[in-house]
Amino acid sequence: MNRNKKISLFIFFSLIQYFIDRYQNPCETNIGESLLLFHHFVSGYIYLGGFLFNPLYHLIFCIIVLIHWITNNNKCELTVITNKYCEYQENKKFNDTLQILHISTINQNIHWYLLPALIFYDLYKIFNL
Repeated sequence: MNRNKKISLFIFFSLIQYFIDRYQNPCETNIGESLLLFHHFVSGYIYLGGFLFNPLYHLIFCIIVLIHWITNNNKCELTVITNKYCEYQENKKFNDTLQILHISTINQNIHWYLLPALIFYDLYKIFNL
């Protein structure tokens, strides 16, 4: 797949996730909207970055996210800030693909399994290029 198609797929995925979230959870502030859109692009990169882009950069990003979750008491600070500016309940989870498709109902900690799996995929890609 060429670079333009990869970028288009990434943008499409992130925007679809964002628009579904917006439909299900309206946000009334411009700052909240901007944060929500940014958060969906970050989420889209976590899900697709290792498959579409440089696996080394994705690996570094995912490790930083994992460290952030560990050091921030299993919370994403971007979710906390977005919830504040969108006037959502403080404990509202980020409405990403796993939430939208109800995959998170299988296991509340599904992200803790997915992120290491993506890290291992990145490592596989890096060492088998």
